Amino acid sequence: MPFHRPACGRPALGLSLAALALAGILTGAAQAATTDRNPAPAAQTAPAAAPSTAPAGAAETAPAAKVTGFRSARFGMTGDEVAKAITKDFKIEGKDIRRETNATERTTSLIVKVDDLQTGAGPAVVAYILGHSTQKLFQVNIMWGGAVNPKVDPNALVGAANALRNYFVAQGYRQEGMLLNAPVGDGSQVVVFRGTDSQGRMSLLTLAVPPKPSDETPALPPSLQLSYIEKPNEPDVFKIEKGF
Repeated sequence: MPFHRPACGRPALGLSLAALALAGILTGAAQAATTDRNPAPAAQTAPAAAPSTAPAGAAETAPAAKVTGFRSARFGMTGDEVAKAITKDFKIEGKDIRRETNATERTTSLIVKVDDLQTGAGPAVVAYILGHSTQKLFQVNIMWGGAVNPKVDPNALVGAANALRNYFVAQGYRQEGMLLNAPVGDGSQVVVFRGTDSQGRMSLLTLAVPPKPSDETPALPPSLQLSYIEKPNEPDVFKIEKGF
């Protein structure tokens, strides 16, 4: 799914740092549209859809969205197949793909750094997550800013979030359960876009702006994360069975 500006008109829901501050977005931690356990590469689980805040008719004429993975990497691929897809998409060598395991969820991630994935957002890290039971791709996380790029321009990151949201709004996601620019929890995180296709597969874009700890401590950089999730309510991660 390439990133580009949508052909349709922009929704009147633009984010800005000033608006985030006024809305109380600059304080606290977040939990909601998906449980943030380890932004990249850990898996994230989305609960049942909240009431829609999508503008009426935003994607009425677009063909129905299909969330199948990220670019050449498709849900259900093995690790070797994902590695080949990464090499094809980003013209990098296999040695540049890092593998990490999550000891809690018992998943494996193939991780690669991409310098210019989305214009203006700076370098990104893409994590392709293989499930615990199947060892096949079930989620892709893409992160900008934060630890990936501590010197990120906050305004540029917010601009990238707005551009991506506008793109997704035009892609024919189901109106039911769609979220746009929705503060989460105590407001330190915003669900910029959340949408599902006809099979329940999800695209989720979140913006986090950590609060400034004190007058003498510099604020942590904001981060933007995009996730493509095959089964939001049934992630392929290790769980202790009921009755343990």
